[in-house]
Amino acid sequence: MHIAIWIFTAIAIGLWTLLAYATATLVGLAGGMSGMPSEWYALIAQIPGAPWLDLWLPGWREAVVFSAQALGAVLGWLGGAAPVIVWVAWGLGTAFMVLCAALLSGVVAVIRRTTKNPPGPPAAVAPPMR
Repeated sequence: MHIAIWIFTAIAIGLWTLLAYATATLVGLAGGMSGMPSEWYALIAQIPGAPWLDLWLPGWREAVVFSAQALGAVLGWLGGAAPVIVWVAWGLGTAFMVLCAALLSGVVAVIRRTTKNPPGPPAAVAPPMR
């Protein structure tokens, strides 16, 4: 059980690290997100399946342009502090996961110790059959 806990924790930390890396990379692209809407629409028109998306999600192009410009504004406002914020959040999240895994591992150890030697008199043994 301990191995399963720590393998799961290692996988979760790996995924958390990938998410932090991707977020930090996207934060670095903030300068390119402040383009004019016409530039965004030109990029969106190159997406394969864009006409199909128009049928199922009307207004998705406007939502993408608005979201990209809003994200660019927020990241521009954060400036150089954004990567630091991302990696501090990564460190806190990683510490939380390791702490949870250690606590869960401790709980498993306590449960194993109490069930291995139950309190009370020993169980009676039946006499051998003749």
